[in-house]
Amino acid sequence: MWPVIVLLAGPVLAGLLSLVIHRARLLHAVNFATMLGLAVAETFLTKRVLAEGSVTTLGSLVYVDALSDFILIIITAIGLSCSLYMWSYMDEQVARGVIAPKHLGVFFFLFHMFLFAMVAATMANSLGVQWVAVEGTTLATTFLIAFFRRKESLEAGWKYLILCSVGIALALFGVVLTYYSSVRVLGDASSALNVTDLIGVADRLDPNVLKLAFLFILVGYGTKVGLVPMHTWLPDAYTEAPAPVAAMLAGVLETVAVYTVLRSKALVDQALPPQFTGNLLLTFGFVSFVVASLFILLQHNYKRLFAYSSIEHMGLAMLGFGVGGLVGTFGGLFHLLNHALAKALAFFAAGNIHRRYDSLEIENVRGLARSQPITAVATLAAGFALVGLPPFSPFVSELLVVSALSAQNFASDTMHVGRFVAVTVSDEMRSLGLVGVFLFFGVVLFGGMMARIGAMVWGTPQDGITRGERWTVGHVPVLAMIAALVGLSVMIPESLRTLVTRAVHVIVVR
Repeated sequence: MWPVIVLLAGPVLAGLLSLVIHRARLLHAVNFATMLGLAVAETFLTKRVLAEGSVTTLGSLVYVDALSDFILIIITAIGLSCSLYMWSYMDEQVARGVIAPKHLGVFFFLFHMFLFAMVAATMANSLGVQWVAVEGTTLATTFLIAFFRRKESLEAGWKYLILCSVGIALALFGVVLTYYSSVRVLGDASSALNVTDLIGVADRLDPNVLKLAFLFILVGYGTKVGLVPMHTWLPDAYTEAPAPVAAMLAGVLETVAVYTVLRSKALVDQALPPQFTGNLLLTFGFVSFVVASLFILLQHNYKRLFAYSSIEHMGLAMLGFGVGGLVGTFGGLFHLLNHALAKALAFFAAGNIHRRYDSLEIENVRGLARSQPITAVATLAAGFALVGLPPFSPFVSELLVVSALSAQNFASDTMHVGRFVAVTVSDEMRSLGLVGVFLFFGVVLFGGMMARIGAMVWGTPQDGITRGERWTVGHVPVLAMIAALVGLSVMIPESLRTLVTRAVHVIVVR
């Protein structure tokens, strides 16, 4: 009970305190103490979930199973690392006059409201409350994206607000249709959207209504994920947002949005053949992967480069969930964690580079190895991880997804060429062709990403660029992310493996 209260009340209390505290050091202390408290509470909650299977509390308002607990681990881990990184990052922004000291408290208030909304969306038992919480993330992050108050950041914030509001409206239609289908079976309007009640009756819901509901939910929440073609807000938002906010958007918000889709998928798959949701996820995932891989070749801005990388990785995760099965789903979930770690590392490095070079253009950044050796290592590690090279953990999750994709069974099809010739395409050829196209664009992605990162790391810094990198507390999460990415490629802790395996069984309908 108490871990749930800490997870929900902690960010709210910290946000309110941020509005009345005016000393920067105290604001950072409250922020870090809150995130540390959330991490401790999540540790105890994970132990309880592993012991009991699921936790329902606060009058059935909160429901935490293995799937939602796994997402909470990502939220608290990335949130804690961002709280450390912000200590040096935000202080330097204030010192340089980018942020007025009086606005620092507002930043932390918005950050904690953003955090609270994501925690609430993950722990909500009701799909309606979940929708409200996801909408809450839109309101908080709009101001965070536009926090620097430049023309470009205001435009990015406005674009994000409009597009994500449209997406959330579509998701609401999906939630309403789910309610319409479930209330006819359950009869109790007050619990018609509760996951704990829907699990038991999902196979009796109207399949035609659920088809339409899932399509709205996928497109609506998929806008938050950044799936193509609903992705157009994402590159601008990630470019203009402060580095720790971009890390939270890429590492956490996208993950929570994927969770909302998976929660609905688990219900719909009980009333419909899993191929329905699987084919939709495969389509959106494959298109997102291909389009992002191509756009990476055109990027001249390193934050936009990482933004398109996020679209590509969310597409890859959707491929895993679309293929389904134990291997594909495990790979998709593990990839969410790996991507969160790698993308947080990437944006931490991007924040360090921008503060030193005062430019987001790749051509203006040369010689990181000489000017910022720690950041250079972080940039290389992030690049290697994001293109799926060992010894970094995204290699493992991508290998699982590709393995599941290669084993995918497709129905054989016969194409008639003229009146006398018929060509039969076997399921093995379809699977091999899909994997081949995937690997081709993976090579394109590798070349585009590493050419740009290599250009920034090597060479000679421009005149006027300070050489050498002073150690700060902001380097702690950078090294921690690298260690985690390498460590998870070698061994997944037994408790985490068990939790992810149970989360797989929440999603996969046998």
